Amino acid sequence: MKEDWELLMDFLPEGWEGMAVQSGALKGLRRDRSAERLLRVLPLHPGCGHSLSETAVRARRSGLAELSTVALMKRLVKAGPWLRALCQALFAERGLPRHPSGQSPEMRLVDATTVREPGKTGSLWRIHHSVRVPPRCVTISF
Repeated sequence: MKEDWELLMDFLPEGWEGMAVQSGALKGLRRDRSAERLLRVLPLHPGCGHSLSETAVRARRSGLAELSTVALMKRLVKAGPWLRALCQALFAERGLPRHPSGQSPEMRLVDATTVREPGKTGSLWRIHHSVRVPPRCVTISF
């Protein structure tokens, strides 16, 4: 898992840790003001589908952070501008087009799955789901 994290860090935009400081994402952290540790903890809740309690326990057990569920929720909300800046920097590095207003491009996320009815003659269904993601979409609220 350590190798995976090191590989992922290679994809982060230049100055990503400074973005954490500038956005205020690290403000208020008492013990460890590490942007890297915070970035490792934050995706556990929305990305893995863990509850806030489970995320806090996993962060504590892995030695990444000592956060209560309330502190984790506040940290997620506070990190929104930092995560938005990371996404915008990644878009810029890859030359993705920007709107004339300077905002990030609108995206459409599409997923598909196949569902088969039980039995020999069960029908096969393909379900498509799409979501439009507006510019400046990295917001986390509860």
